Amino acid sequence: MKTVFDRDYSFFTMFKLAVVLVLSVPCASGYAAGKIDIKIAENRGLQQKIDARYEHEGIVTVDNAGQSEAAEKLKMKTVADLVFHQRLTGTAKDPQAIRYYDSSYGNFNIHKGKSKASLEDNNRLIVARLKSVPGQRIQMASVQDLLNQSELNLIKNPCDPLTFAGLLSRKSVAPGDKWEANKNALANFLAVDRILFTDAKMMLKTATRATARIYLLGQVDATVDDAGTSMKVSAVFDIDRKSSQVKQVRLSISENRQAGQVAPGFEGKSRVNIELRGDDSCKHLETANLKRLTQARRIKQRLQWQSDAGKFALEYDPRWKMIASENQAAILRYVDDGDLMAQCNVVQLPSRPASKPLTLESYRKEIETIIRPDKSAKLIGSTKIKTTQGLDAFRVSVKGVEKGVPVKWIYYHVAAEDGRRLTFIFTLEQEIADVFQPSDQRMVNGLSFFVKDAQPAAKIAKKPGTSTRRRAKANPAAALR
Repeated sequence: MKTVFDRDYSFFTMFKLAVVLVLSVPCASGYAAGKIDIKIAENRGLQQKIDARYEHEGIVTVDNAGQSEAAEKLKMKTVADLVFHQRLTGTAKDPQAIRYYDSSYGNFNIHKGKSKASLEDNNRLIVARLKSVPGQRIQMASVQDLLNQSELNLIKNPCDPLTFAGLLSRKSVAPGDKWEANKNALANFLAVDRILFTDAKMMLKTATRATARIYLLGQVDATVDDAGTSMKVSAVFDIDRKSSQVKQVRLSISENRQAGQVAPGFEGKSRVNIELRGDDSCKHLETANLKRLTQARRIKQRLQWQSDAGKFALEYDPRWKMIASENQAAILRYVDDGDLMAQCNVVQLPSRPASKPLTLESYRKEIETIIRPDKSAKLIGSTKIKTTQGLDAFRVSVKGVEKGVPVKWIYYHVAAEDGRRLTFIFTLEQEIADVFQPSDQRMVNGLSFFVKDAQPAAKIAKKPGTSTRRRAKANPAAALR
């Protein structure tokens, strides 16, 4: 069976032709020719059911270690289907919703590899918030637990329903009228950080007393994380004017995204289809249920990497992007406002006897041995600290030069009482070290160890989000912290 990507023509081409034809023909007489106001409902308490499908097909470019000559080009095809209920809990100025995902499935085919993703049961209830800040536009947090990176990637997408009102609302327009898309609203809609150039136009195609249809068409050059992207965008929005709600959105993107040091490049097509309808039948979004679930924890936009083999969990800021991981090691890179700030390597070390813990002096000597071959490297400080999880940790700082750039390395050694241990190695440029420092400490503070002989249902001694976290009063509409 053919998909949208197998056709001999593209949605974008046919849509562009339709727009040209509409613009070249005078508006029909009657009600449709009158001026109307387009407004999308944002009233607190509004509930909807949303069916969304995301399809991507093309070539993924992996720029290994930033060396373009070593870049790999791999065929990719993904399909994700999400069905969720949404209750608006914010305001027009500060859009926010609580969502319950009835189902969430993603199938990812890259080269010869296949993988799947879905939300864990304890992560089906999600708070979503629109920030309109580059790098933090759509925020997502689990109400009951913490999302992992693949779960966040599954549910954080372009064409998020929270972005519709800002993009579509318009006063006094008639069928055939067109206007420039607001850059900030368009960036929110496309889930990009910054728009560098766009000629994208909105157009009211048709309007009756009951419905309205709006087109979006144009070129968008933007940045995402630390890379640039060029997109040809087309979309159709169908609006129920009586309820002021979007009923359906069809979005098509032809994209050429550069490979960055955080995410791979992509050249291909994406298609999104979203259907929305009023529906207040979801019991999970009832006030009593939300109060019960939020009474004992602060809802925070944090992610979690959990190693069952290594028996530890790491809670971290979503600005850290996990680019590689296995059971006992991971590489993360920190992107803030489009700039790559730092890299963190996390590795579980062999356990030591609980009666013979490592000392700070021994750790200093280990680091000195590691940096000795590098004549530019110099150990500049060391200290012993206690993490917020109550773990003993050592911190050793080193300065040096890498590829002609002054660099700072920060080494952490963190140990559990039973002898299990991890090391963190942060690499960053010296000029941002003072500004960045709280971020490395917060990362280390997010480490907790499992109880070795505990059952899966209660295996984390100090699980992020439980007794070690400060309590907050119940608030179903609470903003992400």
